[in-house]
Amino acid sequence: MPSDSPSRDEPRRILQVLPRGMRYSQDSATSVDLFVCEMAAHSRFRVDVVAESGDRPLPAISVHELPPFAIAKTQRRARLVAALARELKPSAVVVQQHLPSAAALRARTPFPVILQKHNFLRPSRAAAWLRDASRWRRTRQLNALAGLTFVSETVLADFERDWPEVTTPRRVVPNGVDIAAWAPRSERAKDVLAVGRSTPEKGLLEAAQALAVVLPRHPDWTTTFVVSEPDRFPSYFTALTKALAPLGPRARLRVGAPFHEVKALNEAAAIALAPSVWREPFGRTCLEAHAGGAAVVSSGSGGLREISGDAALYLSTVDAAQIAESVETLIMDEPLRNRLSAAGRARIERLFELRRVAAGLDDFCAETIERAARG
Repeated sequence: MPSDSPSRDEPRRILQVLPRGMRYSQDSATSVDLFVCEMAAHSRFRVDVVAESGDRPLPAISVHELPPFAIAKTQRRARLVAALARELKPSAVVVQQHLPSAAALRARTPFPVILQKHNFLRPSRAAAWLRDASRWRRTRQLNALAGLTFVSETVLADFERDWPEVTTPRRVVPNGVDIAAWAPRSERAKDVLAVGRSTPEKGLLEAAQALAVVLPRHPDWTTTFVVSEPDRFPSYFTALTKALAPLGPRARLRVGAPFHEVKALNEAAAIALAPSVWREPFGRTCLEAHAGGAAVVSSGSGGLREISGDAALYLSTVDAAQIAESVETLIMDEPLRNRLSAAGRARIERLFELRRVAAGLDDFCAETIERAARG
């Protein structure tokens, strides 16, 4: 009877599976979409991407489109992906973010399944009996997987604290940047850049309120906000718009800019803000600000401090007054801006260069494949 597993002598093939609802599109790419695109481009393996259909897909050797489902999304998608996996015979299946999808594929395919987490995996907070049942189910799902990766040491540490009974091999695989593809401008625009979701945990409203106070004192400075998901919290987006309104044309508010435009803004802006209120699992916008050469003001929350190290100006609290004070400091101190800019870019090149990150993921996949082959 022929085996569904590839020969160990054959080139390794990885099937990257994106969560439901993601489109792998140049026009609406999330940080997870970009991560998959970049890892695929720099992997030493052949990487096939599986995602729901979307316009202008991001680059990949091969993108397999799935239809969006209205009901029973996880199980119906899993059946299609499992059928594709049986046809392609990958050495491993890598699922982004969604544990139920990873578990469903593990149950349907003979190939090792790796789950990559880009946020925290919290235990259930339901009633006790539901909480116990959920923990038992999720522990079984996690222990059935061949491997786990986490986007930061912060997320890994929380996982190991919250799920001590899980023994699945794991590794930290952060986001990376192709530093050679970034071209920071030597003459920086006098602009304060803020990029993120229009949601309360990102601290953008506090940032807007701060800039409405600071920028009138510096008429040659402007600000640019690039936000996504404005419909998720409509009242928050309205408050953000109103906070920026007193600045008139000196405040630009953009919704849903594609990656190449955000990249250009990071390469030009003198200052970038990462004022997250919540514990950031990682903070890709901060990574990109450093890569673009901006001087970064950061809350340092969660994974943000792993990115910036000593190369950011940190907020003691995330409120308008503290953000205003930090922005004022950088506006008035060009040598400090230049030092933070250079230190940030050097740190990204040293720790988060894309080829280094992709090699780390490839190494983990190779170890997982060999471990599965040994049984």
